[in-house]
Amino acid sequence: MLGPFEATVDGRRTGLPRGGQRVLLATLVLNAKEVVPVERLLDHLWGERLPDQPRGALYSCLSRLRTWLDRQRPGAAELLATSSGGYVMEAGPESLDLLRHRELVREAEAAGENGDLAERSAALQAALDLWQEPVLPNVRSDSLQREEVPRLTEEYLRTVERRCEAGLALGENDGVVAELRTLTGRYPFRERLWRLLMLALVRSGRRVEALRAYRQVSSQLRDEFGVDPDLELRRLQVAILRDDRAVIAR
Repeated sequence: MLGPFEATVDGRRTGLPRGGQRVLLATLVLNAKEVVPVERLLDHLWGERLPDQPRGALYSCLSRLRTWLDRQRPGAAELLATSSGGYVMEAGPESLDLLRHRELVREAEAAGENGDLAERSAALQAALDLWQEPVLPNVRSDSLQREEVPRLTEEYLRTVERRCEAGLALGENDGVVAELRTLTGRYPFRERLWRLLMLALVRSGRRVEALRAYRQVSSQLRDEFGVDPDLELRRLQVAILRDDRAVIAR
């Protein structure tokens, strides 16, 4: 799920179902182990263009999806369960990259709590290695693209930020700078990324570049939204100007 929608069986890529079945499968897998209400499934499948008998059409689509699952592996249709108010896909981290990503993030946070910064960084990097952007470009559903993909992107960015924080804690300032240069180019209004970039630059002895980065994001925010950078960014700029090591080194 963390890139183009793909499925493999015994290590071999298999063709995905088409049309509504693909949208239905993607929606259920994105919310694996959670009940997906019928209303959300209908929205992702048809939006405002509902068929005459939407629930009947949904049941027909579900039936065809179960048939497809069983063709891939006998008994796999049992993974798609009916629950009160909706449906749930019983997939685990051993078969779904999204759940494996979350498992690795939890492992990283546990390592951080135990003071193992290197293990925390390695687990976060392993979690990020599962991603291939863009996310789900081959699933045609306006509603899913509008609601689910931004949620996934936010999850990715939070992991990126944690990985960069871990790199800074390990003193990997130059490597973090290179990574954040690319990321701030792709997500130019993500202020947390700019804050991390400024910290990495000043800790690398590149104070002028850190202040230049602040001016750049400040200009972009004003031009696009008519707002100043958030309080954290403004405080960091002042700390860099004053060479306040207590803030910069934190």
